[in-house]
Amino acid sequence: MESINDYISTKEASKQSQLSQPHLGLLARNKVIKARKVGHDWLIYLPSLKAYLDSNPRPGIKPGAKLWWRKKRS
Repeated sequence: MESINDYISTKEASKQSQLSQPHLGLLARNKVIKARKVGHDWLIYLPSLKAYLDSNPRPGIKPGAKLWWRKKRS
């Protein structure tokens, strides 16, 4: 069962994960990691962040992504 002690601020999460605070907010908004919004700030669920980091996320464009500039020309 989760408790309030399992949540950390984006500032602390940024220090622990080497991810920027805006990127952590993006992950939270897209529900990639579990988080709660309190006012204007996000509180990140630490076990969720650890699971995300353990999944070895890689930055950049993913293979097979449909991008507007990769359209085939007729």
